[in-house]
Amino acid sequence: MQIREISPRRLTLEDRPWLLGIILAVVILFLLLLALATAGESLWLAFAMLLMAALFGAAFMAFVRRVIVIFDRDTGMVVIRTKSVLGQSETTHPLAGISHASVETTVSRSTSSNGRRSTTSQTHRTVLHIGAEVVPLTQVYSVGQGAERMATAINDWLKQ
Repeated sequence: MQIREISPRRLTLEDRPWLLGIILAVVILFLLLLALATAGESLWLAFAMLLMAALFGAAFMAFVRRVIVIFDRDTGMVVIRTKSVLGQSETTHPLAGISHASVETTVSRSTSSNGRRSTTSQTHRTVLHIGAEVVPLTQVYSVGQGAERMATAINDWLKQ
């Protein structure tokens, strides 16, 4: 997520997962080409490639979403717009109801097949606290410090 506009009256954040979308599209096209290339020799292999392409297509529809969040003092509202292959949605919340923004973190642990090495990874997303409700800005968690930067920018803007 990136800051698109910041002023005393308005804060606009945007998330465009270009890299994820491009990678998934390339994988889908590759699998479709493999299905076409193998259709003459093995229908089962071609069917398996089509099935894998469909699964990656489902991942594309689930995870590739453009999100725009607009904090507007003039209207007193926060607008969260989400757009994906399946359509678009918009939710609004009163700006006065937001107490703060924070980071939601998930921890994943995995152990190697021989049971000797254990790894831990953390992913994050920015959430808004609106009364007793916690509203995520994105559905997808990501690695890095981006969620923390967005939460800090939102909290700083709300304090002004």
